[in-house]
Amino acid sequence: MPTAKQAVDLRYAMSLPPAEAIAYFESKGYILGYHHYDIEAQAHAKAFTVAGVLKLDILHDIRQALNEALEKGETYADFERRLIPILEQKGWLGKGLVADRDTGELHGKRLTPRRLDTIFQTNLQSSYMAGRYKQQMATVEERPYWERVGIMDNRIRPSHAVLNGFIARYDDPIWQTIYPPDGYRCRCRVRTRSAEDVERLGLMVQSSEGRLVDVEQEYGVPGETRTVTGFKNPKDGQVYTPDPGFGFNPGQVSYQPELDKYPSTAASQYITGSLTGADFRLGYQEAVNATQPNPAQRYPIAARPQPSAPNTDAFYVDAPTIKALAQQDITQADYLFVQQIIESPQKMRLGEDGVQYYATQHEKRWWVVEVKDNQLQRVTTQTDFWG
Repeated sequence: MPTAKQAVDLRYAMSLPPAEAIAYFESKGYILGYHHYDIEAQAHAKAFTVAGVLKLDILHDIRQALNEALEKGETYADFERRLIPILEQKGWLGKGLVADRDTGELHGKRLTPRRLDTIFQTNLQSSYMAGRYKQQMATVEERPYWERVGIMDNRIRPSHAVLNGFIARYDDPIWQTIYPPDGYRCRCRVRTRSAEDVERLGLMVQSSEGRLVDVEQEYGVPGETRTVTGFKNPKDGQVYTPDPGFGFNPGQVSYQPELDKYPSTAASQYITGSLTGADFRLGYQEAVNATQPNPAQRYPIAARPQPSAPNTDAFYVDAPTIKALAQQDITQADYLFVQQIIESPQKMRLGEDGVQYYATQHEKRWWVVEVKDNQLQRVTTQTDFWG
């Protein structure tokens, strides 16, 4: 259990927590995974993650405690004091797997104070850095140069120490990879610099051009790797890669995790939470108001089990389609009905062009959802539908 010296005082670290950090944290949904490598790196930026916890009520308890800690600027000790009695009551402290009292099904593994501390640090640091990123982006005209700063003590990773003092423009793609935190318990941060700072202090501004490489990184499954972006640091010639499960910028475009590998019931629950949450509400408004919505921004809208495989078919809508459908009076609230239609249609058929049609009758009209390659194409209403 952490000592008083080891506890991190978030009130001191954050001063007054940025409103953006709180909004970001509250917008997080749920993502389920038995191990850390079950959770895609970018999911950390969107979803509240606790590897090994497969029960939504436990995730809710932990997220609620973290949310209160962020809002109040509390320490880990405050977070632990609030949460441990709840976890003890539900049998989630200790070693080994947890058996469901009703079904006997095993769910993940119990939590320990050390794991709670890691959960606390990782999620709050990511939330705080997302808020910092938005603040920094608001001042890029005056302070366009970003400097990575590490705490240069005996606890810093050697690979993070080498990056201390690295400076690049805010729009350099390197910040998609090394914007902190980029590892568990990473304490690094980014400091902004003006052109005057660079000239006065004789700072060297670098570029990642020609230095970003693809790296096959092991992520916990024996013999299996994932392709991640590495940075060939000119300071020592070594290729730096963030820890498995990181390597994303928590404040950039809201990323939606690939849900295909999760059970369809869990994926469906996640999607319902996402569609009714602040993130989709804000994303919907941004897409509708944008002159040219970003096609890279997409949101999951439904999940269906694959007929002959344990995996899930997840369906998505991108920002341009959101804008186009809004012009046809498809509102944000309608997407819950779209989810219901795809997941439990009254009729369905496959067109010759590969378009899948899902239809449900409502108030004497058929709502027809058209999907191609798991991407939403159109939503129409008509008097009849031939399934």
